[in-house]
Order: sequence, then C-alpha cells, then structure tokens
Amino acid sequence: MDASVAPIESNGLLQRLSAKIQASLTPHLRKVKLPQGVTLHEAGAVISNVYFPLSGMVSMLAVLQSGEAIETGIIGREGYVGGYYGARGWRSSGHAVMQMSGEALTLNVRQFKKTYDANEDFRDLINGYQSVVYFQAQQTAACQALHHVEARMCRWLLQAQDAVGGEVLNLTQEFLSHMLGVRRTSVSGSANKLQEEGLITYKRGVIRIVDRKGLEKRSCECYGAVRAAIAAALPLK
Repeated sequence: MDASVAPIESNGLLQRLSAKIQASLTPHLRKVKLPQGVTLHEAGAVISNVYFPLSGMVSMLAVLQSGEAIETGIIGREGYVGGYYGARGWRSSGHAVMQMSGEALTLNVRQFKKTYDANEDFRDLINGYQSVVYFQAQQTAACQALHHVEARMCRWLLQAQDAVGGEVLNLTQEFLSHMLGVRRTSVSGSANKLQEEGLITYKRGVIRIVDRKGLEKRSCECYGAVRAAIAAALPLK
C-alpha cells in the first residue's frame, strides 16, 4: 500500500510519528473493513496483526467462563489495538471486539515488533498508549463500583463519540446494559431521563448526542481522567 492510499493521518497515534517512521510503515499497512461484532483478538492469545482504527469503535472486554462480558476500555481512532510482548510472543492484553463497524490499518506483528525495537519514538508512543489501556481498565472498575448509572452512561457516550468522531451512535439498550454492567431497565430509565433533559435523542437503537457540554457536566470524573491520560500518552507533535 503506497502513501497515497494509507490514510495514516486518520489515526491519532500514527499521525504523531515522524515522517521518516510513517514512510517506513506505509508499505506494510493494509486497510481493512471491520464489521460490528467481529473479534480482533482473544484475551491472552498470540496475535499476528495489530490494528490502528480509522473509524468505528473497539471494546476491550473481560469475558467470564459463563460467557458474560463487561467492558474494561474503549479504543478508537486515537490509538491502536495490540498487546504486550511476552516469553511466548506478542500477546493480546484483552478480548478486543468491534462494537461499532469501521475501518482500520493493520500491521503484521513481525513488522510491528521490528519498528518497535528500532525506533524509540514509536516505542514510546506504543508504551504510552498501552498505559492508557491499563488505566482505563482500572478507572472503569472504580466507575462501575462507585458511580451512578446515569453518570456512567454519560461518560460512556462521551468516550464513544470521541472514538467514532460523530454525534450518531448505533447502540441498543441491551448492548449498553452489557457494557455498563447493569440491567436493561436501568439503561432505559437513564436514557429516557437524558432525553427529557435534551442531552440526547434515542430511537430504534440510534442515539444522537444533542448537548455534549451537558453530558460532560453530568458525567462522572472518569471521563476527564481518561482523556487526560490519553493526552499525556499521545502528546501533539
């Protein structure tokens, strides 16, 4: 894939790389479409490709033996979906699922590791973003345990909007209940209240964010904490 085809500038992490590193990566990047529901990585599995989202949204999930899952983090066009290097190869740091369809640039893990080992700037960005993924998991655990469902929903909607870059989110109440770890009736009640206050509209699985500033005021502190972590890990050029 040549430089005219690979939209590196659409991914927040890649666009922060020097022109030299971008040029070295571009021939190895492949643009792919990722439908909703596709699993990118199984938790703890050896991976063959990493993903740099251009659109859509990826959820990192903790999956129990019963099949129940809860979201531990959100990855969008600001970052990448990868893992950590262990004794048995490059492994996924969590169960990664495409929650909103989109596109991504994929990179073979061998080329990823080659670039990671050879370029300090690339290595610093990757390590910094991995710290964001871990921080999100910790912050989400605290959020699920301590914050009211309405504040958590506002936080989640803001993060989802940041990830996809648009005001329209294709989400069902059942999906939101799984991600927030609450009953569907709790999600329905909170969504209705936010709609009555003019912050969102909700109809047939489509949520439209109407008043972002209002959502920010109603959100718990976790949204700001995660945004600050991302800004620290991915400084502007």
